[in-house]
Amino acid sequence: MNKHIASICWLLLCIFFSNRSVAQQLSWSPKSPVAGQQADLQYDPKGGDLEFSDQISGSLIWSEGSEWRSSTLLMTKVNNLWTASYQFPANAVFAAVKFFQGTEEKIEASDNNHGRGFYTAVLSTNKKTAPGTYIAEARFITPNSNMLLNGYVNPVLSAGKIDSLLTREFAIKGSAVSRYLADYLELKKNTMDEAKFKSFADQVLQHELKNKKIDEDLLAAIQRYYAFNLHSAEQAAKVEQIIFKKYPKGSTARFIAYNRVATQKTDEGYRNAAENFLKDFPYQEWIQHPNKQAFIYYTIHTGLEVNYFSSKHYDQFLAMFKAFDFKTANEVYRWNLTKSEMTNNGDKKVLFELSRKILPYLFERRTDGSYREDFGGDVKKEQANADNQLDDRIFTHISLAYATKNYQDGLAAFKNLSPKGQYGNADLNEMHMKMLEEMGESKAVFALLEASVKANAVTPAMFVEMKQIYMDQHKGSVEGYEKYLSALIPEDKKAEMRAHVMAGMVSYPLPPFTLESADGGFVNSSDWKDKIVVIDFWATWCRPCIMAFPGMQLLIDQYTKDPQVEIYMIGTMQFGDYKAKSVNYVKSQGYRFKLLHDAVGDNGEQSKVFKSLTPLFKSGGIPRKIIVKNGIVRYSSEGYGGSPSELKDELAMAIEILRTEK
Repeated sequence: MNKHIASICWLLLCIFFSNRSVAQQLSWSPKSPVAGQQADLQYDPKGGDLEFSDQISGSLIWSEGSEWRSSTLLMTKVNNLWTASYQFPANAVFAAVKFFQGTEEKIEASDNNHGRGFYTAVLSTNKKTAPGTYIAEARFITPNSNMLLNGYVNPVLSAGKIDSLLTREFAIKGSAVSRYLADYLELKKNTMDEAKFKSFADQVLQHELKNKKIDEDLLAAIQRYYAFNLHSAEQAAKVEQIIFKKYPKGSTARFIAYNRVATQKTDEGYRNAAENFLKDFPYQEWIQHPNKQAFIYYTIHTGLEVNYFSSKHYDQFLAMFKAFDFKTANEVYRWNLTKSEMTNNGDKKVLFELSRKILPYLFERRTDGSYREDFGGDVKKEQANADNQLDDRIFTHISLAYATKNYQDGLAAFKNLSPKGQYGNADLNEMHMKMLEEMGESKAVFALLEASVKANAVTPAMFVEMKQIYMDQHKGSVEGYEKYLSALIPEDKKAEMRAHVMAGMVSYPLPPFTLESADGGFVNSSDWKDKIVVIDFWATWCRPCIMAFPGMQLLIDQYTKDPQVEIYMIGTMQFGDYKAKSVNYVKSQGYRFKLLHDAVGDNGEQSKVFKSLTPLFKSGGIPRKIIVKNGIVRYSSEGYGGSPSELKDELAMAIEILRTEK
């Protein structure tokens, strides 16, 4: 008799597992996890694919009724068993675990109980079955589109099982169809044909609509189901009318109104709809009681500002900044003013006046934390981002001030740069120098140049000016100039550069090639045996490639008389008459480059040499700099950091390191 009772208890313990084999491999303590409390699990991999694994990881998902969450379990091996602990959230109702070897991104072997799953109910805080438990189980074991559930179980479609679980669900005190409307209908959809289901779903939704105590959340769920699941615009519109009548200022009405704005087809239609939205749902009212709909106002504000700016409604454009937080104001400025300045579109004087009026808003709100959610609540990262963003906007303002000869205003803006942005941008430093020269502040020019060298953010024009000042101070002599420059750069900067260069050192055979040069001759890589050769892969359409040209010219000038060093610019991945494009651009800008044209591959693309090297790069991006020695690629770097002097120093240091090798 006692033995029979023990068997019944064991079956009750396993009621939420797929079969008894689960209990042989996984056990919980307490036997049924409780929401809000810690539970310990013990996993025995014997007989499964993980039996001989030396490191097993666990991944746990849990349901809060309709929402699913996930967490990683830290597994510890004790006497051939793997254990872990987890503190369940107070609203958890159901949980499942899978075990694997490797990483979440690259699973080498796994165990989910042969597809049957390891899963269990999570009891409520009063240790009873909680509403949502069987809804979650039904969603878990049947096919669905929730990617979070992948790999925990092999789902099966069983109408009888679904109906059984739903019957048990609605027998729980506090559970109801209205509480899990979308999940309930999606589960029932698996049990009948399409025509029958549409009729059934409409009956359920209409029944819920007759409830005199229906709340906004349920109305929203019904409206969404009609609109997106049943694709019944007519019924969705009828529910919308009820929503606007019962909850005219609610979040659902706000979201519906927002969607109406987003579907406008013309600029004028969008502008009118967006303005009406802001009248019906004022931003200041939302701020008093914010919810998760901040994205609505961000989208409406930024979209409306683009409309105002492009249609030259500048008074309306400026007026909206009074209500913006830093994030919105920054993005509006970036998308309109910065974009126009960079693409050389629009009247620079108009852009400057707009910038002058907008910047005070950005200065005032730079610490309001409006980007914080984008950085997971990390205050330091969020503020660093805000500072960088503001530096970029100040760059735009200074560029506009320089273009419109508002030098005094431009010089004043430099004081608002962050410490990091003060001298860190070479192009900005050059503009600073030229403005100071225009204002006759020669002493300030010299101080700026020294600070820029220390930051290693110097352009060719700045080097020319610095050398001239040095010669003026030394009676026309350049003796000691290079030593003077080197002494300005802090030792920690030099060490940082060396570490960066050493990280870029590689060893990869260079596939031999012959390429046509700009003058119609040919260059064969086999002729480089006794030389160190720098190659820059670039294209006329690649903005960072073009921006790096001043730095490459500095490097060429430094090694122009060195017979051991060659520097080639290889145009690649271009279209049409790519030879003429490359040659004409380089000549028009006055660069003194040894220009080569990449070969055309079997697929007709001008990228044969570059593509032969991408296994080394593990990237197809340009600009790409490589340095070749003795037929071996010894250095590789991608991108451009923004400083000509820094690029020159990086490649020069790599050259000198390779030169000293035996």
